[in-house]
Amino acid sequence: MTLVGMRSVLVVLVICIAHAPARAQTAGWTDVPALVASATAPVEAELRACLKKLPASVGIIASRTKKGTAVAMPFPNVGIRGFTEEERCLMKTIAKIELPELPAGIERIYLGHTVVAAGAPAPATEAAFDAWRDPGKTVATLFDDERRTTLAACDRKPRTVRLVLDVRRDKTRVWLPAWQFHSPSGDGSTPPAQQKVKACLTKAIRGIAPPVLPRMMGELELALAISP
Repeated sequence: MTLVGMRSVLVVLVICIAHAPARAQTAGWTDVPALVASATAPVEAELRACLKKLPASVGIIASRTKKGTAVAMPFPNVGIRGFTEEERCLMKTIAKIELPELPAGIERIYLGHTVVAAGAPAPATEAAFDAWRDPGKTVATLFDDERRTTLAACDRKPRTVRLVLDVRRDKTRVWLPAWQFHSPSGDGSTPPAQQKVKACLTKAIRGIAPPVLPRMMGELELALAISP
């Protein structure tokens, strides 16, 4: 399983939580490249053993849960063929990775890690990480108090606005998953009141131009609590 497809539409994921914790991390979300390097170090040999060819990029998803940060591999698009031996090995190994609690407002981050042969130098850090090394800080800048006030004016009640940041045509886009406006009945419809909220929020996020996400940080899912 490689990083290809990490920027595709959201899919249902199987979250595999590690049974045996990996070594405590020495880096936090203020330095994502260093965090990924330290978090994957305890399982690097196992990752190499899973892969038939090196170097290879693997996907890592960090998701917020009530018990902390769950770590999983992006769910393979297997269809009816079932998982390959390599995919099973990677899913089991990646689930052993430990990551700290995600920054405020970030619910999920899709990350990548390049596995190289033992003794080979690690790839250089992407220049795009100059703007995204500390994703919590970048998100807080993009959605400052003024922007949150604009978002809050779209609804009469407090709500959590769900947003996704991903890359299309070499630009980071910001969009609203439609499911958050659907009827509680589960029929997939959007009530008129929610249609107005959705239209207002869509207008409120227009013009936000985040820096281009690094290739090894393919997507962020945000949950911003707002109140009028």
